[in-house]
Amino acid sequence: MKQTATSSLKTEIGAPVLPDEHGSWGTFLGSFLAATASTGLGADVWLTFVAGLGLFLAREPLHRAVKLRFGRRPRPIPPGLMFWAAVYLLVAGAAGLWLIFGLGYVGLLALGLVGALILFLYLRQAARRAEMTAWGQWVGVIGVSLIIPAVYYVHFGYFDAPGAALWLLGLASVTGPILYVRLKVRVQARRAQVPPPLERLKAAWRLLGFYAAAIFLAFLATLPGWLPPLAPLALAPAAIKAAWGAWHWTPRGQLNIRRIGFVEVGVTILFAAILFIAYRLV
Repeated sequence: MKQTATSSLKTEIGAPVLPDEHGSWGTFLGSFLAATASTGLGADVWLTFVAGLGLFLAREPLHRAVKLRFGRRPRPIPPGLMFWAAVYLLVAGAAGLWLIFGLGYVGLLALGLVGALILFLYLRQAARRAEMTAWGQWVGVIGVSLIIPAVYYVHFGYFDAPGAALWLLGLASVTGPILYVRLKVRVQARRAQVPPPLERLKAAWRLLGFYAAAIFLAFLATLPGWLPPLAPLALAPAAIKAAWGAWHWTPRGQLNIRRIGFVEVGVTILFAAILFIAYRLV
C-alpha cells in the first residue's frame, strides 16, 4: 500500500518542469556569461547563479499554471506544476536570503523586488494570452537579464555606470532575437513568394535599425570607459545574422523554428565569448 501511494505521488508530481525553448536557455546562460566576462567566477557569483537559475526555472511552471487557469477553457492546474514551482522558488529563496542576510548583499533586496514585479507583469501578460506580443516577450527578457546586475553587484559590492552599461549591452543582445524571430515568423513566413530586395530591407528596418543603434550606443559607452573598447564588437555576430536573415527571405512553409533557436544559442555564446575577450584585453 505504501509503495502504491509513493508511486501515485510520483505520477502526480511528474518529471521536473523545464523550459523547452532553446532561446530562453540561451538568454539566461548568455546573460550570466556576459556578466562574468566582467566579474569572473567566485563562490558568491555561483550562489547568485543558483538564485537566478531557481527564478528562471520557476517561471516555466508558473507560466503553464496561469495559462491553464486563465485560458479560453480554464482547466485544473496539475499538482506537479505547483510542486516544481515551489521547489525552484525555495532554492532561489534560500540562495537569495543567504546572499542578502548571510553575506550582506542588501542591495539585492531592491533587485529582487524589481524581479518580482517583472515576473508578475509577465504572468499577467500570460493570463491575457499576450506573452508572445513584443511587449510580453521584452518583459520576459528583461527579467532574465537581471542576472547581469545581480552578478555585477555581488562581485564588486556596488552598482555603477559601467555596470549599467554592461547590463544594457546584455539586454540589447537578448532583445535583438525578439525582433529577428518576429521578422521571420510574422513577416517572412506569411508570404509565399520572396519579395524584391528593397521590400526585404524595408520589412527589416526595425531589426537592422536596432542593431545599428545598439552598436553605436555601445561605442559611445566606451568613450568614458564604461565599456572596454572592443565591447561593441560583441554585438557583431548578431548584427551579421540579422542582416543575413533580412536579406535571405524564408517564405511560407520553409521556416525551421528549432534551427533558429539553435542559431540564437550559438550567437549568444559568441556574444559572451567576445565580451570576455574584450574585458581581458583592457
